[in-house]
Amino acid sequence: MVLIDAAKGCATEPPNLDVYPADFVVCSFYKIFGYPTGLGALIVKNEAASLLNKTYFSGGTVAASIADIDFVQKRKSIEQVLEDGTISFLSIASLQHGFKIIEMLTTSAIALHTSSLATYVRKKMLYMKHRNKKNVCIIYGQEASKVADLKTSPTITFNLKREDGTWFGYREVEKLASLSGIHLRTGCFCNPGACAKYLGLSHSDLVSNFEAGHVCWDDNDVIKGKPTGAVRISFGYISTYQDAEEFLKFLQSSFVSKPIASSNGHTLSMNTLNLVDNQSQQVVPDVRLKSIIIYPVKSCQGFSVQSWPLAAGGLKYDREWLLQGSGGEILTQKKVTESFLLSVCSTLWITPQCCPKS
Repeated sequence: MVLIDAAKGCATEPPNLDVYPADFVVCSFYKIFGYPTGLGALIVKNEAASLLNKTYFSGGTVAASIADIDFVQKRKSIEQVLEDGTISFLSIASLQHGFKIIEMLTTSAIALHTSSLATYVRKKMLYMKHRNKKNVCIIYGQEASKVADLKTSPTITFNLKREDGTWFGYREVEKLASLSGIHLRTGCFCNPGACAKYLGLSHSDLVSNFEAGHVCWDDNDVIKGKPTGAVRISFGYISTYQDAEEFLKFLQSSFVSKPIASSNGHTLSMNTLNLVDNQSQQVVPDVRLKSIIIYPVKSCQGFSVQSWPLAAGGLKYDREWLLQGSGGEILTQKKVTESFLLSVCSTLWITPQCCPKS
């Protein structure tokens, strides 16, 4: 018996059952059209239908039954036997509009469009480097496919690394993406086998993670230096080149380390700063800088200064350090809310040569 999970594939590259014969094929209308949710289909080969023998029955699936004795006569056709209760007829009625769009665009054009976007983004991600020339993006499933004519998938599954080789947690990526208006999926995507394989998680790792409290949907995205899931983006027929560019800009601005420039000789000062109107080039009166606060360690307390040197990326040393847990995970206020209680000594950053080495 062969079952093809085409829930995602049907959206851009439906399987050719003449080339890849199967007994059962599962598809999701939500992933094809983007609407309605919770509605899909099971396509069954006639010869395999008799294998689907339910051990119970409910409304709409029987021709006759007697309540107080063991007598039941099921309906004859396979769809009648499997469709319990009231079907989602309003959602089913809306499918015709989705099929009209697919018919108008054609599946071949959709496949070419989504594959091109995914190929472009995938290449750009592989070229992203930190200032120390190390890769930012680790993309999974890049090995040569066993199917010679299989086209590039419109789905990219990946994780992100810091320049020191530690991982950005997928939940951190998800939350930052949400703030940027980008919708993506994280976790193991209901595929624990592929998750364990590509993340290099052994059976003992998986059991140990569970015993440490990790379950699906929690925030334990990095345990003992290893990610417990990944990030996934998918392109559909409504995706655009601008969407792809926005995602790449998000990665570049949020996760790629920039070269640290030495002080350029300029200093930001509360006493000398004047705001200039871009059009008139005149100083804006009655507008003054109220305070300058530096946060050298991300998620910890900052300190106030009257003036501070500027670097190419902004205030020198600002958010240049962070806290890391014993398991390699990054400790932010989202995970450790008490971190805002940690204060930072300002002289440590102004005159580091005067501080003793730890």
